[in-house]
Amino acid sequence: SARSAPPMLRSVDTVQASVLVDGRVVSTGRLSDYRFEGFANPKAYLDSSGRALTLQSVWAEATQDVKVALDWFVSNRSRHARVLRKKATRFRRGAFWDPTPRLPGYFRDVALNASVWLEQLRSAGVDLAGSYVNLGAADGVGDDPLNAFARDAVRESGGPTLAVEADPELCARHRQALPWVSLACERVSTRNLGALLRTSFSLASSRAALDVLKVDLDSFEGPILEEALFRQGLRPKLLLVEINAGIPPPLQFALLDSPQLQEAAKIVAISVGGSSPMEVNMPAAGVSLSYLVQRFAPDYVLLELGSPDAVLVRADLLPRLGRDAPLDEFQAFAHSWLDLHGFSRGQVRRWLYELDEVEALGEVYRHLAGWMAAHLGQVLPFVLSF
Repeated sequence: SARSAPPMLRSVDTVQASVLVDGRVVSTGRLSDYRFEGFANPKAYLDSSGRALTLQSVWAEATQDVKVALDWFVSNRSRHARVLRKKATRFRRGAFWDPTPRLPGYFRDVALNASVWLEQLRSAGVDLAGSYVNLGAADGVGDDPLNAFARDAVRESGGPTLAVEADPELCARHRQALPWVSLACERVSTRNLGALLRTSFSLASSRAALDVLKVDLDSFEGPILEEALFRQGLRPKLLLVEINAGIPPPLQFALLDSPQLQEAAKIVAISVGGSSPMEVNMPAAGVSLSYLVQRFAPDYVLLELGSPDAVLVRADLLPRLGRDAPLDEFQAFAHSWLDLHGFSRGQVRRWLYELDEVEALGEVYRHLAGWMAAHLGQVLPFVLSF
């Protein structure tokens, strides 16, 4: 989990790294140009007393980086406020915002524990079925926001479950850790999701009573969600979806399931200082926050933005959680701990605070298309709009 720690002394920009595709070095440069964790709004680093709190991490800004970012942000405050306000006024769906400063650890430890939100619903009188669908389940343990729910409420109630994971090794670990969960060891797609769901959710009533749908494929989250909600009739109380945090509001991005994607399936990794490569996402993976907020409204609304998942709740249940409006997606994006793969913090801050939606869309498109052409040899089908 991300927790507050003594800051790094040297700039994050001094760390060099190589990007590998299927084990071959494709590019070398600053690590911070590809992998970064931190706040888009530099003022979010400040606690209630005005101290800058960051993390001791190779991915995070050091204290001196935060100071530079704060100088940039404050020196252009009028322009930044004007650009963001204009976009938010046109596109924003949420109106709720709590400005209380939060440590980075909150966004993993609290925002991404499904049981926190489900227990609030239960306390408000909402009946839970003890059921979930977990697409991209991994081992069901590490960093899985459904783990506590699976071990407690689901195990106790015996409600219907479905976990899907394509990696055989992770499947074996999942089966050992959560043997009471129905597990399918195969690749999920828009074409086989219906058949997979019928193994555990054959009745329309069980689909309507579903507690949680979690999607973490590092791939085509958007189309899978559309298939699950629009054509398969799932009506979960909560949606937990990993977002592509490199694409700020109001841009709606989604990678599509396509033959080109299957042909170009490659492993992207980063090696820092010659260390063993660590697998990361490509910048064209997943779905953006605004795609989720716009595409699934008015049925689902933003409840919280964690790192790296967005939490959406069924709109009719929002008042049960003490909210009279959805979370403001512009404020949430600016003040949440972002997990960037394939983007630099400078790009994201520029697209959010300096460019209007048309200019930002153009730069994002060039970045995505250019990266795919250079690293994959082709541009994969995707959606990008506002």
